[in-house]
Amino acid sequence: MKVSSLRTWSRVTWPALAALAAAFTLTGPASADAPASADPKLGNQQKTAAAQLAKDYGVSSQEAQRRIERQDRLADLATDVRKALGSRFGGAWIDHDNGGRLTVAVTQKATASKVRATAAKAGASETRTIVVRHSQRELTQMSDTLARQITKANKGAANGLQAAVVTQDNALRLDLPKGKKLTAKQHKVVEWAKQKFGSSLRVDTYEHASKPVYCGGQYSCDPPLRSGVAIYGSNIRCTSAFSVYDSYAYYMLTAGHCAEGSSYWQMPTYSYGYQRVGGVVDYTFGYYGDSAIVRVDNASFWQPRGWVYPSTSIRNWGYDYVGQYVCKQGSTTGYTCGRITQTNATVYYPNRTLTGMTWSTACVAAGDSGSGVYYGSTAYGILSGGPSSGCGMIHEPVSRALSQMGVTLLSG
Repeated sequence: MKVSSLRTWSRVTWPALAALAAAFTLTGPASADAPASADPKLGNQQKTAAAQLAKDYGVSSQEAQRRIERQDRLADLATDVRKALGSRFGGAWIDHDNGGRLTVAVTQKATASKVRATAAKAGASETRTIVVRHSQRELTQMSDTLARQITKANKGAANGLQAAVVTQDNALRLDLPKGKKLTAKQHKVVEWAKQKFGSSLRVDTYEHASKPVYCGGQYSCDPPLRSGVAIYGSNIRCTSAFSVYDSYAYYMLTAGHCAEGSSYWQMPTYSYGYQRVGGVVDYTFGYYGDSAIVRVDNASFWQPRGWVYPSTSIRNWGYDYVGQYVCKQGSTTGYTCGRITQTNATVYYPNRTLTGMTWSTACVAAGDSGSGVYYGSTAYGILSGGPSSGCGMIHEPVSRALSQMGVTLLSG
């Protein structure tokens, strides 16, 4: 990766899941824990997520804490199965309508019993398996095909089409702006999609437009600076996500739309007012997501430890699964958590269409863009935006950002 110039990427290399699958056998996770305790001892982060889960599903505080305590193990199990099955993997989600159990979709009936045996060894014997028509790889390819047509149709439109993979239905969903008039091109795409995908397509509507969440005019939404690592560009305020590195230098991740209009970045400090961080190296804001890396000029000042917020160490990254609770640490709204509701989503911002994004229910506001989306010590994404009204969060999957930028997550 060249570090001397700013450039916008037009393509991204997705993780080669097929290659990973060949290296795995279908066995239980080596570090599977015992079943969740009846009285879990959770930290503040887990308690916040559990409180949100209890509110979302109307369950007791104890039940919500039990589900949160075991969430990481279920996500690890889903990822192990995902890698082992390859093209036979149809997706996975945590089903809170049925006790918070893991459901794994497979494309071959014979595979289901093997998955259940693996889950039992991992202490998750209640894991459910279903046989589906499309593999996750096929759904992703279908989603990419739909996204290309949506992007063309959205160009110049006042209101955009959106879409997502609905893992639970083994289908795609095409969302139309509620109560808004579509252009002729958008109408054609809707009819094309119905014919192209048939019973594998659901057509629905969305009520609130999507938008990036940053502070324009640098100080326009100060205060507050509640938490997170606030970063100031030449005319903008956002939040820093995770520390990363390559063979050249250390960097911090943030949202691509934050970097688009800023040539330098600085951070507020208690002792020195504002400390210059460095300049933008690479960013993507558009079809292939929303992420950027900013060079750290003064490594002794920055002292990167892989943190989102000084008290939180990040040690690895993970994939997004529907039903999973994730949190973010933003410089405006602070620490909030929410449930992942959509993956591989196509999102329309004013004059932009982004693909491969993830939706969750966390609350965000202007200035939170670029925040690290994580849970426990695992990074999941970079906050991009949300709906124009109400709660909701859109993030760029960190797996894609790392691959695209050619950097490695700095473990704390």
